[in-house]
Amino acid sequence: MGVYMKSSHTPTKHAIPFGQNGNKRDIPLESKTGSGEASLSLGFPPETMVPKVSGGIPPSGKDFNGILNELSAMGRWANAGAGYPFDAAFANAVGGYPAGAKIPNVENSGFWLNTVDNNNNLDNPEVADDRLTGRVPAENYGIATLSGLVKADVTLTTLQSAKVRIVLTGELKANMAVIFPAWQTSWTVVNQCTGSGSLICRTKAGAGVVVPKGESREIIGDGSGLVPRIVNASTTVAGITQLSSAIDSDSETLAATPKAVKALADTLSSGRLLNIQSFTKSGIYTPTLGTRKIRVKC
Repeated sequence: MGVYMKSSHTPTKHAIPFGQNGNKRDIPLESKTGSGEASLSLGFPPETMVPKVSGGIPPSGKDFNGILNELSAMGRWANAGAGYPFDAAFANAVGGYPAGAKIPNVENSGFWLNTVDNNNNLDNPEVADDRLTGRVPAENYGIATLSGLVKADVTLTTLQSAKVRIVLTGELKANMAVIFPAWQTSWTVVNQCTGSGSLICRTKAGAGVVVPKGESREIIGDGSGLVPRIVNASTTVAGITQLSSAIDSDSETLAATPKAVKALADTLSSGRLLNIQSFTKSGIYTPTLGTRKIRVKC
């Protein structure tokens, strides 16, 4: 039966790696044949396992210190909760990162989650465009602010897109788009721009969401395009609606403000003259739409 692991079974942490101040040798990938020196590929070579009287070479204490120092340094790094940033050479050497690997970003403000096994895409996940590398953001801290927007479309870098809150500022002189990567995630976009232009957030080839000036929108990426988290309201769908103080509108996408409700109530309670009709003979009178009372004078 195996030994169960419990939260109280935390291994000892070491503040320094083994042999920190001792004599040691950096362990190479390969070592010279017959030298008796350890390597990563062979470990301690066969000649170190043969008695000295039979021509063997005793293993070196420097090699022991070297490899134990290297391994315990890795453990010390992990004890501190640290990780390794993206390394194209390492990824190539091991055949790609495995699915589920978490890689710290260059800002140390979050991580990249590797989503596919044997990911041999050697593009750094921190690209300046919307390329997909099989690595998506996870646990990112901070806000991305884009300033100086005018009219040209802007493509977010992956580091900017990794933030869950995107703030946009500038004076828009024409309609423009902010291009997001085609990820499956969500953002809150705040449009603090001024000017005459409108702003849409979209992927390069997919659908997008208009974010009005002075407002914010919660946006969901579905892996292709962008859609609003909350859609516009209608008579059949709950969602975002615009308030209006008008009392003469026939719109079914606006919601009345308390001011509009009060104005309508005052009108109905006090009444107002909608029409005057004069009759010179008997007949049938059809009241004007909205009539609640009729005053007759003979």
